[in-house]
Amino acid sequence: MKKRLPKVVQVEDIKKLLSRPNRKCPTGLRNYCMMLLMYRAGLRVSEVVDLQCSQIEWKAEQVRVIGKGDKERLIPLEPWVIDALGSWKAVKPKSKHFFCTLDGKQLNRRYINAMLERASKKAGIERVNPHALRHTCATEMLGDGLNIRDVQQVLGHEHLNTTMIYTHVNPVELRGKIQARKSSI
Repeated sequence: MKKRLPKVVQVEDIKKLLSRPNRKCPTGLRNYCMMLLMYRAGLRVSEVVDLQCSQIEWKAEQVRVIGKGDKERLIPLEPWVIDALGSWKAVKPKSKHFFCTLDGKQLNRRYINAMLERASKKAGIERVNPHALRHTCATEMLGDGLNIRDVQQVLGHEHLNTTMIYTHVNPVELRGKIQARKSSI
């Protein structure tokens, strides 16, 4: 079986995508925050829909994620992401689920996929799915200097080999490095 490289969303397209939700209305703010957690914290779509209010540790600026195999991990969040989540918390309906419908019910994966599809279309970019945001998070973390073990921890991969695919994603960066090599001839 052939292994495919993960699909990564370019920064310009991420900006367009994140600009689509109307953050002045509750559902737009909620959708923006869900996109942020997939993009900046690498959460899986299932982790987003299952996220409980109690899993966000506001003072520590981190989220406690229960991932595959019921494994728990802590993911530090950037202050601006915490601020966005706090804005949603201030207007969200009473519910144990952090991301919920306006009547407090749990969202489902299909909703998030459809929401991203609509936002991609409105942004005029190629369709973005939740896993592409996770891939983009991992790729950007490596590009920002986090090591492969850090990325493994954030993503909750049991095996380092699963995370290693992100070391092979950026052909533009590779081309620049190769072209910058000094000739020994």
